[in-house]
Amino acid sequence: MQTLILAAGESSRFWPFSEICHKSLLKVGNKTLLEQTLEGLKGSEIILIVNPKTQLSDEITKNKNIKIVMQEEPKGMADAILRSKSAVKGDFLVIMPYYVNIKDYLPKLNKVNAPAVAVKKYEEGDEKTHGIAKIEKNKIVEVREKEKFEGANYSIVGMYKLNKEIIDQLEKTQNSEYRFEDLLNEIAKTNGLNYFEAEGLPSLKYVSDLLLIKKFIYSNIKQKKKDIKPAKKNNVFIENSVILGKNVKIGNNVSIKGETYIGDNSFIGDNSLIRDSIIGENTEIGFGTEIARSIIMDNTHIHSGFVGDSIIGQNCRLGANFLTGNRRIDRKSIKIEIKEGYDTGLTHLGVIMGYNVKTGINTSVMPGTLIGNNSIIGSNTEIKGRVGSNKLVYSKKENAEKDI
Repeated sequence: MQTLILAAGESSRFWPFSEICHKSLLKVGNKTLLEQTLEGLKGSEIILIVNPKTQLSDEITKNKNIKIVMQEEPKGMADAILRSKSAVKGDFLVIMPYYVNIKDYLPKLNKVNAPAVAVKKYEEGDEKTHGIAKIEKNKIVEVREKEKFEGANYSIVGMYKLNKEIIDQLEKTQNSEYRFEDLLNEIAKTNGLNYFEAEGLPSLKYVSDLLLIKKFIYSNIKQKKKDIKPAKKNNVFIENSVILGKNVKIGNNVSIKGETYIGDNSFIGDNSLIRDSIIGENTEIGFGTEIARSIIMDNTHIHSGFVGDSIIGQNCRLGANFLTGNRRIDRKSIKIEIKEGYDTGLTHLGVIMGYNVKTGINTSVMPGTLIGNNSIIGSNTEIKGRVGSNKLVYSKKENAEKDI
């Protein structure tokens, strides 16, 4: 079956990484999210929708099983599907480019008849980012986009099984913001719409969602990679769940626990503690550093300190005693400044840091802080809220000097 992958959006809710690349091209662990998704579809014929700014690897562009379709402007799902019309042969899947666990759902997808949509049980607030569905007698009978209504208890997630007839119908609809969703609602009300449940499918609407996809990435790596244990050091404790890449060096008195992956050629310094984190290639974690439930991307160096529930981009340099606050004192959920204020629903969230950021010694960040690409944070500075890209931020202090 053909699979249409939608990777042409602006990724505007993924700042600061949206300035670097489409969110599906972020490398988390050993591969980009798109590459991990394509791995789960091995052997399938792929139609990949991208925008002109997307920089794909040679491995993707030269793959004969992947047809690249250009969407010049982000005009939504309906436009993307219509642009792929000439490539579609029969029934086809439509998925997002970050479904790194897509392989788990293929057996279920093969059994359901098109047209069909993936749903999950409704959770409070889903209407902010999802379509909402009402199900009766094993059929979806009504769909509303981003609106909770009476009797609706399911949310639509971004995976669909469609056919060529849907494209023909879509061409006849009026051009509107929710053109595709309106067509689904029309089908639901007329004949009923098929569905399949897809609990556990990752969502990447906002940049903070990267922390929720971490467990799926770990699982993918675990299935494919044999553990490579380093030479024994004094008092080194590494749990069996930990995955280490090639040439990883571990110092003395180090503890590495939980669902942790450490990429090739990385270094973990003496007296460090790593828990449930994904650490990229060529990273250096210095003496006495604790990293918990975080994503550290390639070629980043951390001298010492605490990084909790955070996302650190590539090529960052964090000075000694870098500290993240990752919980509010009142233990309420944490908001981030993306376009407008967004409540992540997370009670644990540290810093989201772009590429090429440098911090001086004794820098600290409050929960939910965002720091843009290429910025510099001066020594002894506390950061909260949002720091733009290409900024220099520092606390101005003066020393008082008196005769004794």
